[in-house]
Amino acid sequence: MNDGPIEYYLDNLFVELRRNDPRGARSMLHEAEAHLRDTADEAVRAGISPEDAEAEAVRRFGEARLVAAADRAHGRLWVARGMFISAWSLGAWGAVAVGVSGLVAGSMRLAGVTNRFLAGSWPKPGITASDCARWLGNYPHAGSCAKAAMADWAFETVAYRVAFGVLGLAALACLWFARRRWLPANRWAPLPATVVDTVATTIFGLSGAWLAGLGVDTWVVSAGHGSGQWLSAALVALAAATVFGTRLLRDLQDAR
Repeated sequence: MNDGPIEYYLDNLFVELRRNDPRGARSMLHEAEAHLRDTADEAVRAGISPEDAEAEAVRRFGEARLVAAADRAHGRLWVARGMFISAWSLGAWGAVAVGVSGLVAGSMRLAGVTNRFLAGSWPKPGITASDCARWLGNYPHAGSCAKAAMADWAFETVAYRVAFGVLGLAALACLWFARRRWLPANRWAPLPATVVDTVATTIFGLSGAWLAGLGVDTWVVSAGHGSGQWLSAALVALAAATVFGTRLLRDLQDAR
C-alpha cells in the first residue's frame, strides 16, 4: 500500500471525523480521497513527482482538524434548518386546523345551534355600559345586551378562527414559494417524515383530547353553554391527529 501524504492525511481525517455523524463522516472521507487523488493525478500529469503532487494536494485541501470541524458545523446548520422548516410547516398546518374549526363552528351556527352553545353563558365579568352599547349597535335586533353580546361572541368564535386559518394558508404558501424559488433542492432538508408525523400526531391528539374534555366539562357544568367552541375545535384536532397518525404508520412501514 502507498503510505504517501494522501494516505497519511486520510488516516488523520478518519480520526478527526470520529465525533461527526457516521454517514456524513463516511461521505466526507470518500469525497476527500477522490478529490485528493484527482488533484494529485492532475499535478503528476503536469510534470510534478508523485510525492510532491500528493503533498501539494493535501496542503491545498486543508488541515484535517479544520475540515472535520467545518463538516460538524455544516451538520448542525443542516439540523437547525430542518427544525425551522418543519416547525414552520407544523405551525402553519396548526393554524389551518384552527381555521377549519372556525368553519365547523360557523356550520353549527348556520345549522341552528344557539349563540349560547358557541359563546357561553351570560353574564361575564368586566362588562361595561359602553360594551353593551357597542354590541347593541352591531346587533340592534337582539333585544337585550346579553343576546347582542352572545351574538357578537359567537361571531368572533367563527371569524377569528377563520382569519387565523387564512394566516396558516399564507404561511404554507410562503413555505411553498421558498422551496420553489429561494432554496435549492440540496438545501431543502426538513426533519425526517417519521419525526414530523410523530410530533404532529402527538400535538393534535393531545390537543383534541384536551379540547373534547373541555367541551364535555362545559356541557356538564354549564348545561352545554359554550360547549360548541371547544367541541368544534376538538373534532378538527382529532381528525388531524388521525391523518398524521395514518401517515406515521405508513412512514414506519416504508422504513421497515
